[in-house]
Order: sequence, then structure tokens, then C-alpha cells
Amino acid sequence: MAAAEAERPRLWQEAAALAGAVRGALGPRGGRALLLRPTGEAVPTRDGRRLLEALSVEPPAARVMVARACSLRAATGDGAKSFVVLLAAVLGGLRAAGGGAGLRRALRDFEAQVLERAAARGLRRHLRPAPPGLLEPLLEPYLAGRLGPGGRRRLARLCAEMCRRCAPAAAARPQVLRLLGRRFAELHAAVPGLPLASSRVLPGIVLRRDFAAYCPTDGELRALLVTEPLRPALTAPGVEFAVDSEGQYQASLRWITERTEALMKHLQSNNVKLLLSSVKQEEVVIYYAKLYGVSVVECLSSEEMALISEITGVSPYAPFGDNTDREITETAAVTFCQPLLLVSKRCVHIGFTSVSAFQPHCLILCGPVVGVNEQHAAALQGAFTMLLQLFETVDRREEWKVEGERHSEASDVSTWHSSATQKQLVIENTCNSNQVSECRLKALGYERERKILDPDKSDLLVHNQKNRSAPVLVAHNTDKVSACECLRVGRGLEKTCCHIVPFKQGESCAGSGQDYSNCLIEAGSVLPVGGYFEILLHYYIQDYAKQCQQSEVSIVSNVVADALLSIPKALYRTAERNGFTTFYLEAISLLQKNQPLPVNNEGLESVYCKYQLVISVLHCVTELLSIDLVIGIRRPLQKIEDSDSEDDS
Repeated sequence: MAAAEAERPRLWQEAAALAGAVRGALGPRGGRALLLRPTGEAVPTRDGRRLLEALSVEPPAARVMVARACSLRAATGDGAKSFVVLLAAVLGGLRAAGGGAGLRRALRDFEAQVLERAAARGLRRHLRPAPPGLLEPLLEPYLAGRLGPGGRRRLARLCAEMCRRCAPAAAARPQVLRLLGRRFAELHAAVPGLPLASSRVLPGIVLRRDFAAYCPTDGELRALLVTEPLRPALTAPGVEFAVDSEGQYQASLRWITERTEALMKHLQSNNVKLLLSSVKQEEVVIYYAKLYGVSVVECLSSEEMALISEITGVSPYAPFGDNTDREITETAAVTFCQPLLLVSKRCVHIGFTSVSAFQPHCLILCGPVVGVNEQHAAALQGAFTMLLQLFETVDRREEWKVEGERHSEASDVSTWHSSATQKQLVIENTCNSNQVSECRLKALGYERERKILDPDKSDLLVHNQKNRSAPVLVAHNTDKVSACECLRVGRGLEKTCCHIVPFKQGESCAGSGQDYSNCLIEAGSVLPVGGYFEILLHYYIQDYAKQCQQSEVSIVSNVVADALLSIPKALYRTAERNGFTTFYLEAISLLQKNQPLPVNNEGLESVYCKYQLVISVLHCVTELLSIDLVIGIRRPLQKIEDSDSEDDS
């Protein structure tokens, strides 16, 4: 039997051990672990991936858990610590519930029968779009979970500034965020020994090496990319070149010199004033480059060359062939090229004209020591990946899209307009690229007590406003604010636009008969940080699971619902006494009364990332419980020849 009963306690123990190692660093109030590198350097960190990888776990199942947690972190930029905490809680709940293959099958049924319906018909009503143009409310809590208390706000501002400068057009934000996540190592320069306040965003890119030859020039110039030595070879590879006399040798050197000089003249005639080389060039090349006013930067990495090619759209140039005088067309436009002094190291600062939506900018990241700079850089790279998830949606499964269409066709559209006990306020976003216009409110149905946004107080409701909290805004699936609009940069950003759709009294999450579109979670959906997602999903899973006919699916539903609370429990463990209990009871009471939840001012988080966390944990649990046999391999497997047959003994 796969994952026999005797093995389940061990799975839970291994997951609990991993969770215990990272739980203390979870959330903005979490502590930091001190990692000791083989070199003896001590590095304090709160990054979940670093913590898990530093453990060097040996048990195969635990290694699977770590690999899945790190895979989620790489894909979404978030969730490594929450993954193992939730995984340990789910495995512990299943261990206490008992059962074998039936629960494993129930895990697969739970996702489609309960989880997706709870998200679509309950959770969705509480989602809100990201504030227009405001990235800091998302970035600050994200960085707070990975870095120490100092500099979070400064790093959030730097990250937001770089995002806005690299993608001034809102429609280009996903493409640019994807590039920033992939190429951040080449788009920042770490400067140890300076305070974080000295960090800044600069136009262009910084190459962390000095010029081999520098010739100052004004105005726009052309740059050429090369991946091979420009000094011509006397012979082809594999061909022997025989020299019979000193005269022949000197003649060969003169030929090389003349060809190199001719090439530099040719570059000058094509207005090429900058040579970017991935290999080290010979002295004769550097000499004639200086003579003809061509700056040279050599020994660029393959990643830097790939980034420049991606920005400019040019390919490396092959200089030698039958016709060395042909016109050079593969050149990049450069607006400036100058040395940049970073403390005691001189670097190359180049401004490229981009052929894509990405506008080249780089980050000068300062910090007291190298280890701190590495942590900041890793956190910022993850932040770009996290922001990219705002443009992702979660779609429903095919097997119950048909059901949703049937219910949608049967439902009366007028129920959203004619109910005397219900009102909708739809706030339309009429933003343009420069400013956010005034929000226009259209009241549909009967007029009742209005809850409107104060244009001077972003994200706060005028009605029933308190010093400590404000109601959560509830988003309906007809929201027209796209993710690109939610991240638009412009003036008037304090005027945040979103939808407000209050609940009907006595409405059930499972029987509401609404939200039957194919999209479970729309792009740009966010919730306040601090356990709101887990509390909401916990409540709606339990509420919907009551209607399940399958007892095993109901058991899994209760296990997952209770396991979700492990994350807010860990978040509130260092708060005031009984902080989680107070928050939980207050939230459940409001949900039972169909009232909005209180909002904290600690920031927002992507709902897509949180939902993917739950899905990844469920898939990992199913994978672990389906393991039949663990085989330890002490040596590499021998290659089996194609001629071998099954009859061989």
C-alpha cells in the first residue's frame, strides 16, 4: 500500500521539523536565523528558501518537501516558509483523521468540489483590486517578511521606482517585470561599505568592470557586440602554419596589424564608437581602438551580453570573412557612455536605446557589508516576481465550468438590480496615463445607507470609520479594473478606485448563485496581510463542506480548513496576548453576520500567490502519500545498453 499507515507519522514529523525551523522567521514580527557559511562568515537571514536550503536535510521525503517549497518560491517569489508550515499542519490533520487510499482520493476531489467553489462563491466577494499606481503597500509587507526592520521602506520605494522607470507604460508592466525578475543580477550593482540611503536608480545599465580603452565622445553613438577576438588569425583551427624565415614572420605580423587597423577604420566610418566584447582582446586591437576613437569594454559575461542583445535587438558581429568592408548593420544605439566611480571601483555606465517596452535602468544597491547586499538583492528580485503574479488569473476546472454556465443562464439578471434590500455601488476607473480622474459613482437599485470612498483618504471608507480599522471592500466579478490599470503610474494616485458590493443578509456562500464565470481569481486581486486570506478561506471551506455528500471529502475539508489557521497563528504568536483568538473570533462573527471584516494598515498581498500556495501544498501532500517505496542509491546508475533485452539474465 502506498504510504502505509506506519509511514504517515514520519512524514508529519519531518514536515513538523521543517516548520519548526522556519516558523520563528514567519511574518513581519519574525526573527532572523544566523547562517554560518563554510568560509566562517555569519549571515543573518529571514528568507525561507535560504533557511530551507541551509538545513541540508537527508530524509528523502523531507527533501521533496524542501524542493516543492523552493519551487513555489521560484515561481511566485513568495511562500516558502508558509508552505512548510501549512504542509505540516495538513499532514498532522490527516494523521489524526486516519484513513488510507480513500483520503488520498479525497484530496483530489476536495480541490474541485470544495476549494474552487469556496473561492469562487465566497472568497471572491472579499477581494479588492490593487491600488492604482501604488506599489509600496504590496512591497513593504513582502520585504518585511524577508529582511530585518531597517530599510524595508527604503527598499520598497527603490523597487517601486525601478519598476515605474523601467515600464512607464502600464500595458508593458508584465513584460518588464518578467525581465526584471530574470535579469536583476545584471541590472543592479552592489556597493558594500555605504549606507542603504545612498542607493539610487540610474538610467542605463552599469557594467561592473572598467574600460580597456576609453575615448570620450558627445552625442549618440553606435555600439558593436563581438564574441570573438578581433585580431585576425594567420590560419584556421586545425591547420598548421609554417614560417621559414624571420622575414616571413615579420610579414605576417605586419599583415595582422594592417588588417586590425583596417577593421578599426571600418568601424569608425560606420560611426561605431563603442566595442562590447565577451572575450579579452589583443593589445594591437586596444591600440588601434584608442587611435581611432573607439572605446572598448571586454570580458563581459554571457548574461550581460544576452541582456544587451535583448534590450537593443542586435546580434554579435562576425568581423572577418570574404568581405571585411561590408556595411555594419547590427549596431546598437547608445545615448551616453561614461565611467562611473562606485566607491573605489570604476565601472562602465552605458545608456542604451531600447527596442522593446523595457526602458533600461539599473539599481545601485548600497549596504554595510556584502552579506546584507546579497539579502537585499535576493529580496528585490523576488519582489519583482511577486508583482508579476498580480497579472495572473486562476481559472476554474473544465469539469464544473458547465455547471456554472447552466446556473448563470438560469439565474435572473434582475436579481442584481431589483432587490429592495440590496444596493450596488460601482466605481468606474477613468484613469489615463497621466492622472487618475475623479471616480464616478453610479447607484444601482434602491438607495440605502451609502458607503463611499473618501477621495482624500485612500482605501478608507467614510462610513463607520474608526481609528483602528476600516471595513474590507468587497469586489464583484464584474470589476473592470485590469491589472495593468491597477499598477498605472500617474498623478492623483491618492484617489483609489474599486468596487463595493455589500452582502445580502442571510446569503449562503454555497447557494448564492453568483460568480459563475470561468475565472476564480481575477488579475490584480489583493487582500490585507495578516491572515485575512487564511481566515476567509477557512470559513468558506467549512461552510461549503457542510453540503458535501462524501464523508471523506468532508474530512479533508475540515483538515485543510483547520490547517489554514496555522499561518495566522504563527503570525500572531508574538503579538499581544490572545491576539489570534481575538482576531479569529471577531472575524468569524462578522462573516456569520455577512458584514465586512476590519482592515489593518500593514499592507496588501497578492491573492494569486496565496491561492497557489494552497494548491501547491495539496499537490505535495498527494505526492507524499502516494510514495510506494524509497530506494537509496549509493552509486550512479549504470547505463543500460540498447542491445540489452528483457530475456538477459
